[in-house]
Amino acid sequence: MISTADEGGGTLVEHPDGVKQECSFRGRSRWRGGPANAILPRVIPISCSQVEVHVFRRRVKRLELLLIRRSHHRSLAGVWQPVTGGIERGESVMQAAAREVREETGLTPLRWWALEHIATFYEPALDRIRVVPVFAAEVAWTDPVYLSDEHDRYAFVSPAIARRRVLWATQRRAITALLEEVASGSAGGAAREVTLRVAAIAPRRATRGRRANARTTAKRSTSNDRKPAPARRRRRT
Repeated sequence: MISTADEGGGTLVEHPDGVKQECSFRGRSRWRGGPANAILPRVIPISCSQVEVHVFRRRVKRLELLLIRRSHHRSLAGVWQPVTGGIERGESVMQAAAREVREETGLTPLRWWALEHIATFYEPALDRIRVVPVFAAEVAWTDPVYLSDEHDRYAFVSPAIARRRVLWATQRRAITALLEEVASGSAGGAAREVTLRVAAIAPRRATRGRRANARTTAKRSTSNDRKPAPARRRRRT
């Protein structure tokens, strides 16, 4: 059933002859002729304006997920999460995913997957449904992490610990999807790999002030679950 308008009567439904408007007459449904763009009842809007990326690394049989902690000056301060962010005007979903990983962690993943799992949830304050495409991105085991000022700590942790640390159930389900679709080596996971597509995307120029700030305040650490050291101190430990 399709319903897209703000007001009016009737509903657009699928029919062998195409999409038509259905109306009720004395308790019975019947087809009404006329254009398919008829005015329909108001429905809850659906928004797809954010992306979520679960960055991970693996060595032999060990797999660790990257979690980053929201800074004290942000909403939900202290919450651990994967990489998340908004899709900017003119961006594709994959462009937004690659940019957010670069801005929030300084990492350049080796491989990418567009997970079959999609996060969906209802936002009461805005009375809308939000749909969030979810990606998995693999980085090298020794790649350093540079945080922007949006996050103050990071940690590479096991999937079990990651499930306990994240706030949202949709993110816990995404971790399970990563293990089932990607880490398992399944044929479905292989079909969902988008590494070449992401590599073909030209990087977009930073336009928001926080990006410039992220470059000047980038931080690095080689230990798990620690507050990163200032960018000037770039000695390996």
